[in-house]
Amino acid sequence: MKKWCVISVVLLAVVMVLGLNGSAAAEETVVVKVGNISPLSGPAGPWGQTPIPAYDAFVELLNKENPKVGNKIVHFKLIHLDDQGTPEGGASAAKRLVYEEKVKFIVGHWSWNFPAVAAVTNPAKVILVARNGNESVPGGAYNPKKMPYVVFGTPSYEEWISDVKAIVAAYPNYKKFGIVDSTQGKGIGWDYADKELTASGIRFHHEWYPVGTQDYTPYISRFKEAGCDIIFGSGDVLAAMLILKQRWEMGYKDWVIGTSGAMLDPNMFINVSGYDASQGFIGQNAAPWHFKKTKINPKYIQMCEDVMKIVSEKQGKPYVYEGWMDWVPSHLLIVLQAMQKAGTVDDTDAIMKAIRGGTFDTPAGKYTMSGAKTYGSPIVFGTAAGICKIQGYKTVFLSENPWKPLP
Repeated sequence: MKKWCVISVVLLAVVMVLGLNGSAAAEETVVVKVGNISPLSGPAGPWGQTPIPAYDAFVELLNKENPKVGNKIVHFKLIHLDDQGTPEGGASAAKRLVYEEKVKFIVGHWSWNFPAVAAVTNPAKVILVARNGNESVPGGAYNPKKMPYVVFGTPSYEEWISDVKAIVAAYPNYKKFGIVDSTQGKGIGWDYADKELTASGIRFHHEWYPVGTQDYTPYISRFKEAGCDIIFGSGDVLAAMLILKQRWEMGYKDWVIGTSGAMLDPNMFINVSGYDASQGFIGQNAAPWHFKKTKINPKYIQMCEDVMKIVSEKQGKPYVYEGWMDWVPSHLLIVLQAMQKAGTVDDTDAIMKAIRGGTFDTPAGKYTMSGAKTYGSPIVFGTAAGICKIQGYKTVFLSENPWKPLP
């Protein structure tokens, strides 16, 4: 009898040890470094700096959920670097992330230096989740065979086209759409956009200004001569503010003015362009609680609302920037969900295989990667293409033109 009692105690001890060890193995936490390259200085600095507190708060909330990949809990660590909005700055930041920080993922990239960054990340098998800009539209620098680790988590050109359609839907009696961009932005991307707008029956006129322009009155006059009454830029916030101000001073007060890129704090426009001139200014809106046509997972709506509260409390004033929600959060969730499908946190070949043609759920919506014919690989995510306008000292949601998957 005593013998069996001893054996039972030993067996119980072994089971407990194994159980504890198994539990410990299941609860192993892996920290995954993720890079975020964006302009933190220069003309585009406001769009690079403003979302960082929200990105960090979102990652903090995501980590609290203890997401699992296989038997491992995954916690993310964001590393923000300034690319100065230049090819040299982008390459330098990418090299530091890849070779010094040893990251395998870069998310939220939107600068105009895609080729320079991709030239570093692809040979190192680092997944770059970026926007598709002028250099990465069909026929541009992007090559699916030479760049197998690129994901277009934000399809900027298709989104811009959808934005235009959303604005036209909001102002159906418009005369002509005026498109304004710097000469630096010229390229095959605009040929692509123009073709899509023409096919949609949208009337438009282009004007190009040299980088650093301060006086936009000649361009405003040409827009007037062309019969335009909506002027929409391509993300140069200073140009947008000056056009907003100068068109008002020239007497074209009923024109609709806007620019792509998420709407910054209305007070920035009001301080530069004046209160009256700034009313009705249009920008992109990514807050999922505004969307009427795009279905968003309630979980992500709540997370984004919580982030806005957290950042507001930390800064001691209301945090109003809503443009962060469909960049790093969406890009990071694509990576996480691909990891979970692939069952690995570091095999980027397996993770890319899960991304191509995969379906992912994010604050921007639930989409299946498309673009196999258009871009040569199904690696293009979707967008709700939401638009808002300045009203008083706040923004109000205006319109939405949901993503239609690319062939």
